[in-house]
Amino acid sequence: MERPVISIIVPVYKVEQFLPACIESIRAQTFPGWECILVDDGSPDGSGALCDEAAAADVRFSVIHKRNAGVSAARNSGMEAARGDYLLFADADDALASCALALALDAAGRWPGDLVCWRRVRRQAELAKADFAPDCAALGQTLYTQAQSRVYMTTVDGHAVTNKLFDAALLRAAGVRFDTALAKAEDYVFGGAYLQALFAARPGALVRQLEAPLYFWRMNPESVSNRKARGDRRGKVEWEPEEYRDYARRLTAEYAETRAAMNGWQGMTEADLAPQLRTYLRRFAFAVWAAGQLGEALPADFFTAGAVPELLKLLRRHRFFTPYYLLFRLRLKSLIARCYESEESGRVVLYRRLYTLTYYILFACGGKRWQQA
Repeated sequence: MERPVISIIVPVYKVEQFLPACIESIRAQTFPGWECILVDDGSPDGSGALCDEAAAADVRFSVIHKRNAGVSAARNSGMEAARGDYLLFADADDALASCALALALDAAGRWPGDLVCWRRVRRQAELAKADFAPDCAALGQTLYTQAQSRVYMTTVDGHAVTNKLFDAALLRAAGVRFDTALAKAEDYVFGGAYLQALFAARPGALVRQLEAPLYFWRMNPESVSNRKARGDRRGKVEWEPEEYRDYARRLTAEYAETRAAMNGWQGMTEADLAPQLRTYLRRFAFAVWAAGQLGEALPADFFTAGAVPELLKLLRRHRFFTPYYLLFRLRLKSLIARCYESEESGRVVLYRRLYTLTYYILFACGGKRWQQA
C-alpha cells in the first residue's frame, strides 16, 4: 500500500451498534489516499471483531488491539502508528461526510500552514445518506488569528479534535500528545497545545474554519465522553489552589484582551457567541468560588465595572440563559460559589434547582423565553 496522505485515527470501545456506519462513512470518502487506524481499546462487545472485518475487506484499514486504557491512550497509540502527512481523529459512533477529506485537503493546499477545521452537526437519529452529500460548492469560511484563537477554542466546534486536520510532522516535532491523566477536557488541552506549537512555528498562521457540516456526531450514552461525565462525580472540585490566586483580576484582564481581539464580539453568530458568553460567566463563578476557598477578597469593582456587568448586559440582550446570570445580577456571592461547586463536583441537586428556579423567575419577570444551551 502506498504511503497515505491522511491517517484517520478511531478509538473504539463498546460501539458495536454504531461502528459499521462510521467505517462505511470513511470507506465512502471521495479522496482515496487515506489509511484508517482502528484502535480497539479492550472493547467487551463485538467491536473488535468488526474492526478485524473492516481490515480484512479493505487494506486501508488497520487494527490495534490493546488493553483498555481510555480514549487518550487509544488516540496516542493511533498517532504512533500513523504514516500520513495529516492526522484526523474520529469517534467510532460518529461519521464523516463523503467529501470531508477532499475539502479539507483542498483547503490545506490552498492555504498551507493554517489549521483547517469544519463544522460538526449533532444527529440523535440514525444518519441519513443525504447527510453525506452537503453542497461543497458554496462554502463560506470563518478565520481566526492567533489573538482570536482563544475564542475559537471555547466555541462548540473549537474545543473538539474530530473536526480538524492536524499536521503530523508538527505534532511530532512539538511532542503534542493526549494527556492520559486527564479525566475530561483532553480534547481542549490537546488542541490548545497544537495551536501553541502552530503559532510558534508559523507566525501569522490562521485557524480556518470551513462553514460546512462535514462531521456528524451522535449523543451515545455509552460513548467515552458520556461515561466519563457520569463516572467523574467524586463530590469535590479538583483544582490546584496556587494556580488561581488573584484569579478574578487575571480573568478580567484576559476577558478584556479577548474582547478586543474579537472586535467587541462584533460579527459573531449567536451559535458561537452564546457559549462564549456562558463560558466566561461560568469562569467568573469559579473565580468567586476560588476566592472564597483561598480567603481572598474580590476586586472592589468586580460586580460594578468591567467584564461581569458587560457579560450580564450581553446575555440579557441576546436572552442567552445561564443559571449564573441572575445570581450575578443579585450579587449573591455565596450562592454563586455553591452553584459552581454543585455543578463542577457532580453533586448537581442544588445546581439543577437553581437552574429551574432562575429560568422561571426570568421568564415570569420578562414574559419572554430565554435561549437555553
